[in-house]
Amino acid sequence: MGEVVLVITIIFGSIAITTLGCVWMGISYVSKRDGLTKGASQREIAALQQQVNDVQQEITVLKKEVKRLIRIAKGESG
Repeated sequence: MGEVVLVITIIFGSIAITTLGCVWMGISYVSKRDGLTKGASQREIAALQQQVNDVQQEITVLKKEVKRLIRIAKGESG
């Protein structure tokens, strides 16, 4: 009788360990996937911020050029 209980305990223990392992792997996969998605979003935001900065610099340069052209059109020396 003791041997049967031992075999049943081993079988249920194996099933429990396998189930917990699968659940842990699933949770780990989801958290890594979400982390990669968030990381990609952060990279995209950083790239967009750089593009905004570039556009702002170009606007500043264009404003200076427009002012220079207005002065030239008025006959002032630049």
